[in-house]
Amino acid sequence: MAFLKTYLAPLLLLFIQLFNQGAPAAKSSVPLTKKFPDAFVQAKGNDFVINGHKFRFVGTNAYYLPNYQKIKPEFVEKTLDIFEKAGITVVRTWGFYDGPPQFENDITLQPRPGAYSEENLRYLDQLIAMGKKRGIRFIITLINYWEELGGVPQYNEWDGHPDAGMKHFINDPDTQRWYKNYIKMLLNRTNTVTGVKYKNEPAIFSWEIMNEGRLPDGDPTELRDWYREIAQYIKSIDPNHMVATGEEGQEVKMNSPASPYSVDQYSNTYVLRSGIGSSYILNTAIPEIDYGTAHWYPNGWGFGHKADADLLKAQRAWIYDHAKIAAELGKPFVLGEYGFSGWGDESVLEVYNHLWAYAEKIELDGSLLWQLTTNHIKCYEYGGNICWPGARRDQRLYQEFTVHINNVTNGVSG
Repeated sequence: MAFLKTYLAPLLLLFIQLFNQGAPAAKSSVPLTKKFPDAFVQAKGNDFVINGHKFRFVGTNAYYLPNYQKIKPEFVEKTLDIFEKAGITVVRTWGFYDGPPQFENDITLQPRPGAYSEENLRYLDQLIAMGKKRGIRFIITLINYWEELGGVPQYNEWDGHPDAGMKHFINDPDTQRWYKNYIKMLLNRTNTVTGVKYKNEPAIFSWEIMNEGRLPDGDPTELRDWYREIAQYIKSIDPNHMVATGEEGQEVKMNSPASPYSVDQYSNTYVLRSGIGSSYILNTAIPEIDYGTAHWYPNGWGFGHKADADLLKAQRAWIYDHAKIAAELGKPFVLGEYGFSGWGDESVLEVYNHLWAYAEKIELDGSLLWQLTTNHIKCYEYGGNICWPGARRDQRLYQEFTVHINNVTNGVSG
């Protein structure tokens, strides 16, 4: 009964509102002069604000930076310089490296449960300090769903259940104690460069609970309840920072005519009926979650590999629907990752230009490319990134990206 009163009734009302209303009302834009982070970003209604001024951003993922601060610190310096020159003010990076190093030069922040590497944590300290000097804030993700760099599989292996999945992780007392202890350690850590505790650091934009969490074939309310528990735990330690789920934004059985999503705009409705046991609507409605987040990878989600009308229509709908749902819940929305596979070719440029123009048109709160890379590093790790200056001829992609950053920073609507 408590669930019905707390969640189902508001969601039924939300579905009705979303089905009958148009896009979120346009937001007046207040340009911000970039300066060193000296105040926390907050969510106020469906806007981000700094000292009462609206804050919108275009940024990039750069998950690898803490590790490269160890193996190629000069590269990190140049990369952050490129970000600053482009006008980027928010970067999403990993705040976890769990278990033994996967490659020879990898760092590990938590080699085993409850053991934390002071040497390697200092590389994260240095990165935050370097970004702060350049007016860059960081979205820091606390664990990976996937096995890369540890994640849920590593916690389950520590617990003696190497083949167990997410359900085991979120329900086992040991894995949850280890994860919460890691959160507590990191949030209470004093940065050895700045002298500021992480929980008091304005150069941290927000915490993300997990990268692309999911509960395959599970009940999405179970994952929702776990997100809420962890968000409450984070805020009990750190009331200064926003918290987000870090999810992909998919749904379970939301492809009916009564769906709050623009079903007729999707040539493939997999993302609205997936079996990953996660619901963007349920998760974004959590009171302790400050903004909605979704990812966008049309190649991998069945929308094809060409920049045709169907793909571009679905792209607009995906951004529109998630922004609208978040706005109806009184929260901002961030497109936390997006990418279209290709090696700097015209199809990538077309997809990105349409995405950027639409983001400007609806005054999207924030977006993060996967990912801007530089100096021949990570240029070929994923086909949809922008590598400049680097090993490919991505100059036009980079230039168009910086135009988009400038338009958003200066409040230009499409």
